[in-house]
Amino acid sequence: MELPKPSDPHRKLEKLAGKWTGEETLRPAGPWKPSGKKAKGTFDFHEGADGFFLLAEYDERVEGGKPGIRGHGVIGWDPKEKSYTLHWFDNFGSPPAQPGRGQWKGDTLTFNHDMGTHQGRTIFELDGKNTMNFRVEMSADGKRWDRAVDGKYRRQGH
Repeated sequence: MELPKPSDPHRKLEKLAGKWTGEETLRPAGPWKPSGKKAKGTFDFHEGADGFFLLAEYDERVEGGKPGIRGHGVIGWDPKEKSYTLHWFDNFGSPPAQPGRGQWKGDTLTFNHDMGTHQGRTIFELDGKNTMNFRVEMSADGKRWDRAVDGKYRRQGH
């Protein structure tokens, strides 16, 4: 039996592969994010399961070097739903009830999350080959969106 091979949607995730470091502004979107705080973040995106998934390791350090959010993401492609999936696990400790669902639009990959009590969006926007804008947005009603994290990242080693 020959194993399946990653398809074009899987290979498109390679755009995010690599180590990224950036500066973030944390905005009030909950009690853990005081307004205007600065943070430094790192993402390490790497291939998993022979190219079928993109694995993400995330580490955030708030002003003064205090630990912030640490997380692990698994990004994949769901051919049945024709959407990308993001399963996110972090030091808030709550496993996702369901994955975020996403699509590429140009060089921007946006995931929408139903978090039960509110809606969320995770946005990775490539701005050239080695620059990425990263945003997390929250909404109580799915209409008015507030930014929780606004970051500018550079790919390392390029």
